[in-house]
Amino acid sequence: MSLPIEGTTSTQIRAESFPDLGDEAMYPRMSAKKLERLAKLGTRRSFAVGETLYEQGQRDAPFLVIERGKVRVLDRKPGKDVWVAEADAGTFLGDIATFTGEPAIAECVADEPTDVIAFDRASLRAMLASWPELAELVLRAMMARREWHVAHGYGVLRLIAPRGSRRAFEVRDLLERNLIPVRWYDVDTDEESAAMLEWLRIPREETPLLVRNTAVLRNPSAAQVARELGLRAEIDGERFDLVVLGGGPAGLAAAVYGGSEGLRTLVAEAWAPGGQAGTSTRIENYLGFPTGISGTELTRKATLQARRFDAVLSSFHRAVELARGAEGLVRIDLDDGQHALARTVVVATGARWRTLAADNVERFTGAGVYHAVMATDADRCRGEDVIVVGGGNSAGQAAVHLSSAARSVRIVLRGDRLAATMSRYLVERIESRRNIEIVSQTELSAVHGDDRLEYADLRSHADGKIDRVAVSAVFVMIGADPCTEAVHMMLDLDEAGYIKCGDGAAWCEGPNRWRPTDRQPHLLETVWPGVFAAGDVRAGATKRVSGAVGDGALAVRFAHQVLQA
Repeated sequence: MSLPIEGTTSTQIRAESFPDLGDEAMYPRMSAKKLERLAKLGTRRSFAVGETLYEQGQRDAPFLVIERGKVRVLDRKPGKDVWVAEADAGTFLGDIATFTGEPAIAECVADEPTDVIAFDRASLRAMLASWPELAELVLRAMMARREWHVAHGYGVLRLIAPRGSRRAFEVRDLLERNLIPVRWYDVDTDEESAAMLEWLRIPREETPLLVRNTAVLRNPSAAQVARELGLRAEIDGERFDLVVLGGGPAGLAAAVYGGSEGLRTLVAEAWAPGGQAGTSTRIENYLGFPTGISGTELTRKATLQARRFDAVLSSFHRAVELARGAEGLVRIDLDDGQHALARTVVVATGARWRTLAADNVERFTGAGVYHAVMATDADRCRGEDVIVVGGGNSAGQAAVHLSSAARSVRIVLRGDRLAATMSRYLVERIESRRNIEIVSQTELSAVHGDDRLEYADLRSHADGKIDRVAVSAVFVMIGADPCTEAVHMMLDLDEAGYIKCGDGAAWCEGPNRWRPTDRQPHLLETVWPGVFAAGDVRAGATKRVSGAVGDGALAVRFAHQVLQA
């Protein structure tokens, strides 16, 4: 657990600039008529000057509409409280954490006698579901506020660690992919990190540290952070109409459509929402986004949408086995000992990146060798030389993103050209970047370094010659294998390990086969009636975000038919 920082006192300072109370995107005003209607739906509460309305880090903070008074918004940091914003009568408090139940990223304190209309999370969702006009206004403002806070570094967790720390990388990856703001302070290069360590009275040797508000986690594992932040839902033994395994595009689509259909829905995700698509720096061929959309933004909007329909999203919560439960239900055993019972299941566990067969790769995985490019990686590689291994769209998107800050980006290909495996628009973009070099007919055979990655060996297929190049990071994107560990004993898989569905499931032989019934399997149904597969894990999937979203929606349609039968 996190420990309070001892021997410290806090002073309050005012930020140099506040968001404008006249900004309609961040501070939409409630008319007298809206306030009157809200008062009938919520509960009136009053706060004295200096009284806390809700604390930073509090889960399930209430949604508060200010009828009278003014509220000060604070970002509590070690040794100081930063006054970052304020809100007055006619506005409401909170960002998307208020809606999702995540830890609040700021604290709210009454600056003068203040009266509010309060809603807990359940009543907030019910109110917004019955009032679409207000829902659009509130959710848009919540997202705008989150973006403002993150852009200014307020409410952001601080990870102090050496750049080559695999443990710190896993924590950062978990936080970023769960859309929790975090900033990495490199103890080797960041002067601010040294100042923070000195103030915290913690030696460099005890890093990594995760500073959360006024508490610190020393050398935390990803599992410890997940527990500390409550990323796993407590659902042991509960029944659901629909349980979705996996929180990528297919799983999130299933959650949105399941929740909107009134199905009690659980999403159990092994790591974090978004899947491989969530790590994409830019998705440019997804319908409705002509200028593209980042995987992070798409994930944030999809998870918010799923939670709007009351789906339960549980991260760092891996399914380990499916079994036949009582009353015809499916029992899903989870890796922390909990289990859920489901009337229908959508398996959307996706696929994991293949690892590179090169010397020392395992040693540097998470400490110089990575299998995803996060939004902050370009800045972390600023002015440095990096390598991207792979020739698919994910590799191309990663190279373009990294080239915006890196000194050089080498794309290492086993084949002879990009066009064979990459969309044309990406090929053209890569060819237009002066600092991107395509190294074809080559493989990365080894990586080297002491405390951090320093060199990579590139072996030419033409003559076997090895060229050792200086590099600070290698991003490996060479395809993926399906994640079927939890279901392979109960479902039928094709030769490549993907789940058979529809006609493919109907003709399976052996113990895992469709039992004779009065119907054939639905298009996405597996050999187990009521259990469906969607997205990259199913045989014949298109391996595109749009296809995965379509799968998730279609699987829920079929699940609904099974439930009504």
